Amino acid sequence: MAVAISAPTQSQKFPVVPLTAMSFAAFVYVTFEMFAVGLISPMARDLNVSEGQIGLLMSVYAGLVAVVTIPLMHLTRNLNRRPLLIATLVFLLGGITLQASAHSYAVLVAGRVTAAFTHGVFWSLVNPMAARIAPAGQTGKAVAAVSFGSTLSMVVGSPLTTAMGSAIGWRASTWVLGVAVLGALVMLLITLPSLPAVQPAQSANATNTKSAIPSLIIYLVLAVMAIFCTFTYLALLVENTAGHNLVPIGVSLYGVAGLVGVTLSGRFVDSRMIRLNGLAAAILVVSSIAGLLALHYNSGVGMFLVIAVFGVAAGALPTVATTIFLFAGQRNQDLASSIYVVTFQVGIASGSALGAAAVDAGFLSGTLLCSVILGSLAFAVMALWSRARLR
Repeated sequence: MAVAISAPTQSQKFPVVPLTAMSFAAFVYVTFEMFAVGLISPMARDLNVSEGQIGLLMSVYAGLVAVVTIPLMHLTRNLNRRPLLIATLVFLLGGITLQASAHSYAVLVAGRVTAAFTHGVFWSLVNPMAARIAPAGQTGKAVAAVSFGSTLSMVVGSPLTTAMGSAIGWRASTWVLGVAVLGALVMLLITLPSLPAVQPAQSANATNTKSAIPSLIIYLVLAVMAIFCTFTYLALLVENTAGHNLVPIGVSLYGVAGLVGVTLSGRFVDSRMIRLNGLAAAILVVSSIAGLLALHYNSGVGMFLVIAVFGVAAGALPTVATTIFLFAGQRNQDLASSIYVVTFQVGIASGSALGAAAVDAGFLSGTLLCSVILGSLAFAVMALWSRARLR
């Protein structure tokens, strides 16, 4: 069934410039979120703490985002969206300043918490804002443009900060990222139009689709868990089939495949959002089954093919899932977006924890097996529950 979101528009011309600014802001925000992944050892050594304590900051970051996002969105519901989005980048800049100048673990924690405090607000705002400035019927394309920046951070941003951190130190690398954040702030100030808050009662095109949100929450948490059960331990899968030296290639391939997924989904999601969400879940299942075979037969080539296909589905999911959440929550798209953000964070934490349990039990294939089961359940929820609510 073809469905599309009607959104208030300022022009029939696709707003490339402001969406590019928003995409770059997403790029720097996610790059900071993932900053410690490639620099755990030097950060732990410099601050005289364990690598586990640095890694724990990822959990603290995600947990804080999940807790504060919806309350903050409620408190700021009447504010103009433009200055509010810009304010989230100011908090990010504050977090970067604290991290770059941190000579104790407590200051580093303060920096991560400062940035995490508005991370969920940023993502709750940016997609509805993209929908509002896009021409009618091109919401998915606008969301994909923003998602491209966050996906690109995995391909370019994180590897670049890691390389700089190894060459000039993690503090200097943080300062370089801070310069990029300043650039994003300037771009938003220049290009982003004023977007007054829209009260739920003013959603003229709202349809009777609010009841789809509970089913979409279940669908999304299952789908995201399916992704992160396997993605979190991607390096181990490559190492066990292709060798340790090829791990960077496997991770890069995943990121490039994600860019393909974002690009393809952005072209078709406005008219096929239900089918594309179901297709993303189905591809996760099929590729995970193929991954089990590649792992069993110790096939490095097979595992790389699996990573490419799995990465396309994982890259497409944020665009297709965000679009369907905005459609289902037309009465209050900011609330729908914040629910999406929190659900995604819960899926990340739960999926990673489930994968960790399998790995700690010495059952690496359990990561892929969990992805098969969770992806199948996500597909069933979309096909049998959400689809009926959205048609």
